[in-house]
Amino acid sequence: MIGAPAGQPAPTPSLDILAVGGASVDTVIRLDHLPSHDQKVMGELVGFLPGGPAGNFACAASRFGPRVGILAAVGSDEAGALIIAEFRRYGVDTSRLRVIEGAKSNFTVSLVDPSGEKAIVVVPMLADAYALDGPGQEPPRARLLFGMPDSHGHFFAVARPARAYGAQVMIDIELTTLSELPDPVALLQEADIVSFNRDSFFAVTGEPPSIAAARALLAHGPHTIIVTRGAGGAMAVTPDEAVECPGYPVTVVDSTGASDTFNAAFASAMLAGQPLAERLRFANAAAAIAVTASGPRGHLPDTEEVAAFRREHEA
Repeated sequence: MIGAPAGQPAPTPSLDILAVGGASVDTVIRLDHLPSHDQKVMGELVGFLPGGPAGNFACAASRFGPRVGILAAVGSDEAGALIIAEFRRYGVDTSRLRVIEGAKSNFTVSLVDPSGEKAIVVVPMLADAYALDGPGQEPPRARLLFGMPDSHGHFFAVARPARAYGAQVMIDIELTTLSELPDPVALLQEADIVSFNRDSFFAVTGEPPSIAAARALLAHGPHTIIVTRGAGGAMAVTPDEAVECPGYPVTVVDSTGASDTFNAAFASAMLAGQPLAERLRFANAAAAIAVTASGPRGHLPDTEEVAAFRREHEA
């Protein structure tokens, strides 16, 4: 960890993990097949379910034992109340969650087909509305900050000072993240741990996921690069190690939120001092469990459930 600025004692973190941004309500609809252009299909409403990458991450991480908080914004509407209640149900600290009077909360529409794959429409009603409480406030005191920085400047306005005080910064890069940024390498320079999926990795590197291509990204600053590959498992590299883990054979009901659960499990295992191979296997198993139920948080496992799952599938 980097430590406090010169001449200042390192503050004691009040949280293990602070998730930044990305709290929403997902309208989840199950379909026989995803519609194509100008096609009408019939759907079944699964529900109005709290979601969002940082929100899912926070709830999943809290299940593994770390002290977790959320820095986000919601509207003063019914959806905002639902989001807050769900965080509290999972034991997530909401003291940094901002309620904006008269505003509508972020929402998504998630269409899920019988294979469990999805198409998602994101409607950012409160894009970049999260903030610290006021000018001059000390950075959040957490061991790790996590976010999906759709807005590079806004996210890192929070992350940079926290990192200077010793927090590690973990980011998840998706294609929607890259569409907002002229230079994706700038993200890597600001982060310690970077998680990709197959598509975002190819968009940044021009290559399919491989140990060599992932390790080349370390030159830009991160100490760990992770690539999730769906049913194909996952891989992770550091300057000294490279690990690949195959996927688990499970029946996929809904893949929404699987990568958020994966990232939460990996971060939690890292903070617990687990070696790289164990972090990857733990995260891979947690994500496999998460896809067996509907909704972004339909099945968030705890540590004991992941251990039992691994005993059954790795024997």
